[in-house]
Amino acid sequence: MKTVGLAAAALLAAASLVAQRAPAPPPRPAPESQKPIPPVSERVEVAVTNVEVVVTDSKGNRVPGLTRDDFEVYQDGVPQKITNFYAVSGGKVLLDDGKVIGLDSDQAQAEVPDLKARYVLFIDNLNITPQNRNRMFTRLEEFVKDTIGRHAEAMVVTYNRSLKVKRKFTSDASEIIAALDETEHETGGGTSLASERTDALHKIDESSSADEALPYARNYAKSLRNDLQFTVDAIKNTLNSMAGLDGRKVFVYVSEGLPSTAGLELFDQIQRKFQNQASSSTLEQFEFDMSNKYAGIVQAANAQGVTIWALDASGLTTDALISAEHRSFDTRPSDFLLRQNTQAPLLLMADQTGGMAAVNTNDWKKSLDELSKDFSNFYSLGYRTTRSAVDRPHSIEVRVKRKGLKVRTRKGFLEKTIETKTSESVLASLYYPRDDNPLGVSVSIGAQKPYDEENFAVPVRVAVPIGKLGLVPVGDHYEAAFFVYVVARDSGDKQSDLAIQRQVVKVPAKDLDTAQHKDWYYDFTMTVSPGAQRLAFAVRDEVSNQVSYYQKNLFVSLLPKETKTKG
Repeated sequence: MKTVGLAAAALLAAASLVAQRAPAPPPRPAPESQKPIPPVSERVEVAVTNVEVVVTDSKGNRVPGLTRDDFEVYQDGVPQKITNFYAVSGGKVLLDDGKVIGLDSDQAQAEVPDLKARYVLFIDNLNITPQNRNRMFTRLEEFVKDTIGRHAEAMVVTYNRSLKVKRKFTSDASEIIAALDETEHETGGGTSLASERTDALHKIDESSSADEALPYARNYAKSLRNDLQFTVDAIKNTLNSMAGLDGRKVFVYVSEGLPSTAGLELFDQIQRKFQNQASSSTLEQFEFDMSNKYAGIVQAANAQGVTIWALDASGLTTDALISAEHRSFDTRPSDFLLRQNTQAPLLLMADQTGGMAAVNTNDWKKSLDELSKDFSNFYSLGYRTTRSAVDRPHSIEVRVKRKGLKVRTRKGFLEKTIETKTSESVLASLYYPRDDNPLGVSVSIGAQKPYDEENFAVPVRVAVPIGKLGLVPVGDHYEAAFFVYVVARDSGDKQSDLAIQRQVVKVPAKDLDTAQHKDWYYDFTMTVSPGAQRLAFAVRDEVSNQVSYYQKNLFVSLLPKETKTKG
């Protein structure tokens, strides 16, 4: 997600966020129903890691009726005690305490807030042919009609050397289908890619030696590798933009595969055609190995809690390299190697993130039906560990004790610090509103004033109830501390840097009871450009780590306010 500074877009910048306590503000009484929280003297950092698990039998059927005792969870090879558990099956949510509630009920959303699903439909137009893509869309639109609604949102993203968000997250299936219909009229880079590969193969076939043929393979592989690096970056950027979102997140990747090694089929062609000649083609191909790049996609997906579901639009076809123009080749290119090379990364990304890959099939409906079942048939396992002070990756393994059953889940995750989680969530709230406010925070915006020739200064006051903060005894007084996170976005989707400020609250011991019924004010000034602005705030208590999120829309006008005249 691109960030811009004050000079570039006249938005909020870290340097323009001036923290101060309002000069002797009159404390506001808290609501009578608000009960003071007793002072806190210590803090224990405990993280709860939740893992979603799908269990099937030998025929691929979902297996219901399991309990927490049927599972074993290992983090970095160390067994973990399962402390949180629920199952979703048959249109019901089965909680660990024996309570059963309807999946479609409001109570289910209240009891299990992470039930909502968010699907990103990523159409890789650079690595697909329009014919195969549009054939795939027939099934994909059926999936959207059946799945998107009250409990699931989707967005459509396309890539063809640049990322385009066709539709942002919406629960309106018709909008998603309209975006897919629009995409059907766009070109696909797979056609030119196949043409470039055919030209290179012809030149290799016409070469009289391996040394003559090798430059053709290298030039093709270099061009392809360059495109793939940008494709990988686009995928990772999309995955990273999903950080901070609540619910179950699924990245549906539609393409005709991604080659593990760029140009592998060409280097193989040289090796087989000129097998009696000394050639460096076998060693050359390792230069174009993309495996570490795809591992980066897996790492990004697991870091953001995203499952990858890969759909190979090429389907189940006859040999793609059998054609009239290839029949005269001295050595026919290996279609098996080509398909294996392009499918391996799809299988890897799906397997490592708990998803599935649909390859060598024209029945995409079956695969998408399985994806739908993932929402209504799964187990959630949670375990607690001491939180580390840094963001760090972990391996994870889930085993089921009953014989003959298979488990599908992600193979790793990134343990995030509370600072990272809060930052990601407040950034996400610019686009996806959050209304959780356990600290009872409120935000008020003051009157705008000219800052310079182009910008305006807008005063902001954040009110935090002292009784909601964790107060620690320090000598003859109590102290609390909280962090304020602020970010802004204008109507052109230009975004400021995230600003973070820490504020310390000191309350004399003799005033503790009174103070817990009052607010603490935190004032700062934002420098913004004229027009519509979306502001996102978060307040995190340093002791309890409770976080409140708050969003506000602001319109900064160039026109002066009208003044009333006496008639």
